[in-house]
Amino acid sequence: MNVSTDTRITHPQVISILSRLRQEWQEATAGTSLPESDGIIGLMLADLINGFRLNLDEQHQILGDELFQELKIFAPSEA
Repeated sequence: MNVSTDTRITHPQVISILSRLRQEWQEATAGTSLPESDGIIGLMLADLINGFRLNLDEQHQILGDELFQELKIFAPSEA
């Protein structure tokens, strides 16, 4: 019996996972701005997003409106 052991995560799964993490972190910080929280969670999430080289639409989907706008000041400028 040939059973596939392919455990690669698809691009849509990455977006879904990161989006869920952001939502959980926002709930855990009780509405505190993620970039301003003690753990600097928002910046870590931004680093992950940049590491995956996600486009702006995908970044916005993961971060949500408020955090996306907050983190724009930390984003490298696109030339």
